[in-house]
Amino acid sequence: MKKMLAIFFLTTYLFSTTELNQLLKLPALVEHYIEHTKSNSHISILDFLVLHYEGNHSKNRQHNKDYDDDQKLPFIIHSDVLNFCFVHPQPVFFESFHKIVMVESSKVMSFDDSFISNHFLSTIWQPPRSC
Repeated sequence: MKKMLAIFFLTTYLFSTTELNQLLKLPALVEHYIEHTKSNSHISILDFLVLHYEGNHSKNRQHNKDYDDDQKLPFIIHSDVLNFCFVHPQPVFFESFHKIVMVESSKVMSFDDSFISNHFLSTIWQPPRSC
């Protein structure tokens, strides 16, 4: 069960973050090759691949009658498979329109650290002692 779960997560990760999902278009490649063999029975698989993949730049490629079918073949159109979006929030400033009124009150006793015994602090960071 663990092995099957690991394989599932690995394939899910690979299909979502790499171009491995292009392999799902292989049936379209076979179907398109069969269409080409119907119109030209002497075309080999290698000739078919050269015809569709050699110098496949979208700017230089001529639009022929089966251009739309050619675009459905694997590894013709590459897509962004993994995108990151980072958002840097802007600081928020609040302005107060209320006036602060200072009121004199009785004296407040402040806490003074000089009256605390620091004996316990000296025992914290001591090297280990042998018994």
